[in-house]
Amino acid sequence: MENETVLSIFVKKVIDENLGMIVVFDDEGSIIYLNEAMKNEVEYADGEVDIRKIFVSLIPEGMTIPAFMERQGHETAETVVYRKNNTCFSALVRGSRIDGDSAYNIFSVLNTQYETYAKQELAKVDNSIKEAMKARNEFVANITHELRTPLNGIKGHVRDLQSREEEAEQKRTLSIILKCCENMEHIISNLLDFSKIEAGKFEINESPFDFRESIQHVVDTSIGIANEKGLKLSAYIAPDIPDMVVGDELRVVQVLNNLVSNALKFTSIGYVNIEVYKTRLKHGRMELTFFVIDSGIGISLENQEKLFQSFSQADGSITRRYGGTGLGLFVTKQLVELMHGTISLQSEKGKGSTFTFTIEVGVEDSEEKEMEQTAPEIVQFMETGGSAMPDMSVQDEIFVYGSTENRRELQNNLEKLMLSIEMGSWEKAETFSDNIKQLAGDAEQGVKSSIFKMQMAVRKEDYEKSIAQMNQVKIQMGF
Repeated sequence: MENETVLSIFVKKVIDENLGMIVVFDDEGSIIYLNEAMKNEVEYADGEVDIRKIFVSLIPEGMTIPAFMERQGHETAETVVYRKNNTCFSALVRGSRIDGDSAYNIFSVLNTQYETYAKQELAKVDNSIKEAMKARNEFVANITHELRTPLNGIKGHVRDLQSREEEAEQKRTLSIILKCCENMEHIISNLLDFSKIEAGKFEINESPFDFRESIQHVVDTSIGIANEKGLKLSAYIAPDIPDMVVGDELRVVQVLNNLVSNALKFTSIGYVNIEVYKTRLKHGRMELTFFVIDSGIGISLENQEKLFQSFSQADGSITRRYGGTGLGLFVTKQLVELMHGTISLQSEKGKGSTFTFTIEVGVEDSEEKEMEQTAPEIVQFMETGGSAMPDMSVQDEIFVYGSTENRRELQNNLEKLMLSIEMGSWEKAETFSDNIKQLAGDAEQGVKSSIFKMQMAVRKEDYEKSIAQMNQVKIQMGF
């Protein structure tokens, strides 16, 4: 008996604290119990009123409560609920019945006015968000246009000064200013594209263009940075891809430039390779699959999902060390999808990255007829064949001290280090000395000690000691 009392207290507490409205009544229609939510809404007390007074239009006149409950079952009914002050509200009501020594009937009541109100409030919030997004996108679009004007002015004056300057150090400073302007232009372009994409105003404009020439342009744009860092940059285009295709050349180049510049930014030793294959041809549309492969720092699995989100990079240390807004890959993903493609990433921390993306391009009639004679409608994915891409095992060999690939990279970085020291480019010299340390990770202790002394001399910008220590390292390595 005591347990039953405890249980009834517990049940009553749960029902009272329920956000929904509950009313319990007997077969005569007398209300036995109203939970707190129901009392607050209808302003009646337990036993004060008959159920028919509250649910005037729900129970037909002349029908008994048991007959109504049997007919209604567990179906939900839409009705009107009357309060004590004769006002009313729309509600959904579901009934249930408990038979025992005494029969009890239960109505669960949901005020649909609250639901309507909630929907209205959500609609207001949604509209406010849309207005805020529109204002933000317009602001970004306007501010990026405004930024371009002074930036172009700076570039014009710097180029003019550069053409008249004869002193090497001054020309170098002006080149750095131009490079900073180019970086700023890249950020502005990404912001402008981002605002257009968010506003749904971004369009792909297709026209015929020379595909191989475009890829060459991407390589030419980035080869300077690759050479500065001592990296190999190469591109391979499968021979069955026609010279002329129909697509948005500007956006294809933009996507590749974003991925290649990212790869170069996060790679200090080894290579960056571009590969393109034809993977599908149907009804005048050709699917091209691109690979951008690097031997850089790589990305851990848990951080890969963040990369394609707006204003996001793998982690905070990436932003601090390498810079960037985190917009490049977000814009890249949106552009690829607008060109009816997908983009994905395979990477492992410390072991490089491979970005793979597909796009669709059109084929001119003459090209399509020629390909139809030599290829089936669906072209299976091709082996790399004569590809410029190295075997992935070569990437691992780069860091195996004494291997052919390792010695080639060491020699390349030592040459770049010498050139940087001679030119007084100490920041670059420090990068190349760090590369040499990584490449000689498995070397004997004497070599490691000499490399450490060389790094210290470079950091102090001591020309004599840097040259002496570098020569000592070369002797120990057998160069």
